Amino acid sequence: MPKPKVGLITLSLARERTDIAEQAHKQLQSALQKQDLEVTAHKDLVLTMEDAVRVSEDMLHQRLQCIIYNVASWIYAPMVVSSVQATGLPSVVYGYRSPASFSLVGAAITHGSLDELGLEHCFVFGEPEDPEVLSAITSYCRAAMVVDNLSRSKAVVIGGKTMGMVTAYVDFSQIKDLFGTEMEHVDMLRPYLEAQKVPAQKVKAKMAWVKKTYGAVNVSDEVLEKSIRLYLALKELMEKEGYAFGGFKCQPEFISNYVSGCMPISLLIDDGIMIACEADMNAALTMRILHLLTDGPVLFGDVNDLDMNAAALRIVNCGTIASTMASSPKDIEWNTQYDYMGGPGACPTFCCKEGPVTIARLSRVAGDYVLHIATGTAFVQPKETFKEARDRWPHAFIQLDGDPHFFLQHTRSNHLHMVYGNVVSELVDFCDILGIEPIIT
Repeated sequence: MPKPKVGLITLSLARERTDIAEQAHKQLQSALQKQDLEVTAHKDLVLTMEDAVRVSEDMLHQRLQCIIYNVASWIYAPMVVSSVQATGLPSVVYGYRSPASFSLVGAAITHGSLDELGLEHCFVFGEPEDPEVLSAITSYCRAAMVVDNLSRSKAVVIGGKTMGMVTAYVDFSQIKDLFGTEMEHVDMLRPYLEAQKVPAQKVKAKMAWVKKTYGAVNVSDEVLEKSIRLYLALKELMEKEGYAFGGFKCQPEFISNYVSGCMPISLLIDDGIMIACEADMNAALTMRILHLLTDGPVLFGDVNDLDMNAAALRIVNCGTIASTMASSPKDIEWNTQYDYMGGPGACPTFCCKEGPVTIARLSRVAGDYVLHIATGTAFVQPKETFKEARDRWPHAFIQLDGDPHFFLQHTRSNHLHMVYGNVVSELVDFCDILGIEPIIT
């Protein structure tokens, strides 16, 4: 998993307790270097506004993603304010707990000054070794890393609008303005043509791997071959064109005339390439964010059922849930897609493994983005229960932590996304940096 690239600048005034400031610098630098951060620290105390701006701008040229301003004594607020304005980078204002230093006094006025000017930042106070302090700083830096990654990324929509799914459509200009991501479009003809060109030897090798790796493959070799050809074609397209993530329409044209995107997308997500089914680009964005925070697979699925009394959520998908979300590949059966879907395909039948999870989904309310966030615990159900929905499709069952009624009111799409672990803090920080409303249910 990539480490956030962060700068550390310690500020004081020459008349203040620079000895304490030096101590604060060493302690914070040492504590941060033990976290999953790539820290670039300015070695000397910064004592003037002019030097603070200069050092900050120098760090800007090092492709850093966040700057931590260690306010180690009383300072003049413009030392940080002007620096934040000069760089435009997400910033942390840290106050060192030491009554003799008057650090909190300087940090508080700096925090308030940034707020007055509407300059987004994170404000943290405490001892450098305090786990809560380090967690807050690390969370914000990780969120800043995601923001930076999106702003340097290209994404692709393969195909077009899907079956009246309004919440899957995005405004390319809005995405560029808010996230910085360059959006491109590729016609569905390209992956079809590219799939025909994949060398037979590569296809056979991957087919053999699938048959060896998973518990059962109950699809014809013809369907399996087409699925593998599409997987390899999409993977090459993403890598050749430098697309960080994307969406694939599939229905109805591709599945009706060649093969479904189920197996290809499932395997691509296993590879760390986030592809959203049905060209749902709000899904793709959410999945990319969650993947950057966890370096793991991200579920794409349909919100199928919610037991309001038990707060139990069922997520089902026609076949694109990443196979690595199963307890073991041997638990997975690849079965033939239902005829009513419009064409042939291979979908993985399994239940997502148990464990704590974070659920998220980007949506728009009156044109403005919000991020729905929830936590819970995934639990395993026997495959016999799949018949209540679709017995050939992959399932996830989640015991929600929050109020299911509140969760339901903020479920604004047929699609939800899930990762293992808790990344709520990072998601909230991500929203704060970009001015998106986080809704935690």
